Amino acid sequence: MADQADITTRADLELIVERFYARAMTDAHIGHFFTEVVSLDLREHLPVIVNFWESVLLGHPVYRGNPMLKHLHLDDLSPLEPEHFRRWLALWRATVEEHFSGERADLAVRRATDIARLMEHKINMKRS
Repeated sequence: MADQADITTRADLELIVERFYARAMTDAHIGHFFTEVVSLDLREHLPVIVNFWESVLLGHPVYRGNPMLKHLHLDDLSPLEPEHFRRWLALWRATVEEHFSGERADLAVRRATDIARLMEHKINMKRS
């Protein structure tokens, strides 16, 4: 949307992440990963995810962790399939585009796509 601002602050990222998780946790296709497979404590989890995106999109090195290992472990608990990644990306894209537009908003979608592809690849390698 041309009249929307781009992502520029941590508060912008907090909005995206909070709205995304509100959708994802109740989604018929992927919600069970957040509510049944692992029981996410959003008070603890959301600041970590915001740190991740702040590092990726704003260049502030505030994230410490390895999301790949966490998702490889999640796949051990309940298989992550291509349709799960597609749904995650669709929800992420919709959430970003609902609130923001511009270079960083586009980058948020591109980076999420790259991350999903890499995770899918690593999971498939692990299964082989």
